[in-house]
Amino acid sequence: MYDGSAIAAAELRFREDLWRTAPTDAVEEAEVRCRWFGPIFATVFGDLPDSKLINRVHGVAEPGAIEDGYLTQAIEWVRAFEVDYRVSVTEDRPGTKAAEEWLETRGYERGTTMRRYLRPATTRGEEVPSPISIRELDPTETEGMSHIVTKSFDLSSLATVLVFGLPEREGWRCYAASLDGWEVACGSMLTMGNLAWLALDATLPTARGRGCHSALIARRLADAAKAGCDSVVAEVCDDETASPAATTNLTKAGFLEIPGVRNWQRPSGLPE
Repeated sequence: MYDGSAIAAAELRFREDLWRTAPTDAVEEAEVRCRWFGPIFATVFGDLPDSKLINRVHGVAEPGAIEDGYLTQAIEWVRAFEVDYRVSVTEDRPGTKAAEEWLETRGYERGTTMRRYLRPATTRGEEVPSPISIRELDPTETEGMSHIVTKSFDLSSLATVLVFGLPEREGWRCYAASLDGWEVACGSMLTMGNLAWLALDATLPTARGRGCHSALIARRLADAAKAGCDSVVAEVCDDETASPAATTNLTKAGFLEIPGVRNWQRPSGLPE
């Protein structure tokens, strides 16, 4: 059993906080834009028009998203920036069926799926295997984390502006994992009420398979419990090269899979 509405709210908060951290000059020069349409949150990065991980429309399966016309408004807004966007549909929300029917009748096709996992928080901390060390970052120390995220997900260095200052926002904590003194992996956590959301997990290709991700998971599970959370959610994008390992790490840590998020897109060349 889990609270789907709390998970949906945490996801939207996670997406919004990323966009709200962007410096003012990046917002203007690189067209880093976000906007709410009722329950829908849409994001665009004008200078990264081909980024399928960034230009998205979220919350389309929430109550009122279809029937009140918010999805139509959000799509029109995103299209004005001429970016390659995705529409993300959570599989277990009240408006899932209506949203997918809306998209299908307009020529959208199902793409990749963000897989989600859930488990209780735990106060039992696990020993971090040597030579890995974990430390929590303050707002002035996220530059290295931002570069690890962009390199691991094959994003432009421009996308680093979405991570700067993240620990300053309410409920956020960011972490770095080091091997032999070098930061090679990172992760973050957003706490909202009784729920913790794990995000921005990334490990540089040269450091994968060394246990950094598992160590970061264990640290955040313990910190989530100390913060009063009883549930922890994590997600894995199935079109990333590190996804199989990430899924294995979560399963080993006791996470169970719950309904995820389908990403829809318009076929290339189809007129709007």
